[in-house]
Amino acid sequence: MKKEINYNELHHIENKISNQEHFEANKDRFSNQCRIVYEALLRGERLTTTTALLKYHIGDLRRRIKDLKDMWNVPVEADMVQGKFKEYYLNQ
Repeated sequence: MKKEINYNELHHIENKISNQEHFEANKDRFSNQCRIVYEALLRGERLTTTTALLKYHIGDLRRRIKDLKDMWNVPVEADMVQGKFKEYYLNQ
């Protein structure tokens, strides 16, 4: 089941004024990175922080996953690989 996300309606409140200013200044970039991650997950890719950085230039995959979960209720799941790092995916 594909969830439609309207990135133009992205609203988010940070816990500090400086963080909120940073978010507002970079909102388009953040939402674009969320879109890239979401579309990769929809294709069945399993992402790690390393693969997201190398393949998609996503510097903080963990934050984009949190954004997808918290703001858009995307059911991203994660498994530990060899007890060393997480691999994120959608259970389709």
